[in-house]
Formats: sequence, C-alpha cells, structure tokens
Amino acid sequence: MAPIGQTARVSAALVAGLTLGLGLGLTGTAALGQRETTQRLNPQERTLDANLFVQTSAEYVACCLQAYAWASERLRQRLAAAPPSERPPAVIMDLDETVLDNAGFQSFLDRESKPYESAAWNRWERDFPTEMRLVPGAKGFIEEAERAGVTVFYISNRVLSEPTITALRHNGLSTENIGERLLLQTDTADKTARRKAVEEKYRVLLYVGDNLRDFSEIFVTPALAPPEAIAARRALVERYAYRFGADWLILPNPVYGEWKTPLGNEPRRFLRPTKME
Repeated sequence: MAPIGQTARVSAALVAGLTLGLGLGLTGTAALGQRETTQRLNPQERTLDANLFVQTSAEYVACCLQAYAWASERLRQRLAAAPPSERPPAVIMDLDETVLDNAGFQSFLDRESKPYESAAWNRWERDFPTEMRLVPGAKGFIEEAERAGVTVFYISNRVLSEPTITALRHNGLSTENIGERLLLQTDTADKTARRKAVEEKYRVLLYVGDNLRDFSEIFVTPALAPPEAIAARRALVERYAYRFGADWLILPNPVYGEWKTPLGNEPRRFLRPTKME
C-alpha cells in the first residue's frame, strides 16, 4: 500500500488529468461545433449539389448536348420550311448558362461563403472573361447556324460588352459584326424591346435560353403568394407547351434563375408532401 501523502498526490494528478482531458474534449467539441456552424452558415450550401451537377456530372453534359442537337435539327427544319422572306434568318440566344458557363463564379461564392452580390458578379464579368467556358453543345450549334447563313444574336443582361466579347473570342466563337449582334442590358432586365428590335429586321427561327424570361416576359414571377406564383408559372408553361421544342429551346440551370424567386429563405416548405413515414 502506498503512503497516504503519495496516494493523495496520485489522486490529485488523476483529477487534474481528467479535468484537462475533459477541458480539451469540450474545447474540441466546441471547435467542431463552430466549424459545423460555419459550414451551415455558408449561403452556398443550398446550391452545392446543383453546382456539382453542373460542374461534374455526365448527365448535365448529356442534357445540354441533347438540347443543342434538337436545336440544330429544328433549325434545319425551319430553314427548309420557311417561305421566302425579305428578312434574313436569325436565332436569338441568351448568354450566361446558355452559351457561357460561369461555374467559376459559383465556385468563388462557395469558397468564400458569400451570397450572390451584384458587385461580385460585376467583378467576375469584368476581370475574368477568360475563365468562362462554353456550355456543352453551344459552339457546334452556333457554328452550324452561321454556316447556314443564320445570324446569331446574343441578348443578355450582362452590362459590359468588351469582357463579354473577350469571353466569346477566347472560346473560339465568331465576333464578326458583334456590335450589332450583342444586345446587353441598358436600363431594364426586360428583354422584350431588344427581342422586338431583332424581330423587326430578321426572321427569328429559334430562341435559346436557360430562363423562361429569355423567351417572353409573361414568365416573370407574378406578385402573388409563393405557392400561387409557382403554380402560375407552371400553368403558363403548360399553356405554351406547343412552343417548347418548336421554337423555344431551353437549357437546364439548377443553380439560379427566375424559378428560385418564389422560394424565399424556406425552400423546404415547397417540397411535395408524402404520407410515407
């Protein structure tokens, strides 16, 4: 048996070690909790899977190639069936996520845990045009249209022409007569007037975009309660179903767009209910 003084010292050491261990454990747990909280607070966590789908999945590539393959087929069909006209043929295309792939900007927001900010987008648009890639299939469609004598117009809510031209040129797209063909945002995001300006001079055969408002302003989110707004937009798509795949060709964009407007900060409440337990 150890002496009483030695036993007391051993007991004190055990208590101190246990206390230190508990303290380190609590500190580690707190740090882990803080890291988890930081991760949860990343505003881009909500779009992580959407970004990964666009940036990594073969399925996304397949969707885009499929859309552009059909766009090329429809262009050939419409050119062959078009009656004689004094107006030359044209197609109208959106740019971002229709022609230009801005995945790098989404990666920046995720890395920096930032919400979307127009100032950050403006910096991306202005300073990083050579980081922009092309949506799969876009280049082949555009080049086929141009070989067929079809003028390709870009109607976009970008605001800076020179960096946009740099992005197009960097990706091997023609910038001939681009001053006439590139119609950027002025005082409104509504594209109606810009579309009409093209339609007055050209016979527009196809419209290509990733957002319903690339086709018509009727698809702007109505000033209704969110469930009604979602239902109204869907009803409009069903009403104009005859145009989708005919002269309106849409690309997938699960990352951002008009579809997110009604969801607000509590998107889970719009998940379809189930009786499964």
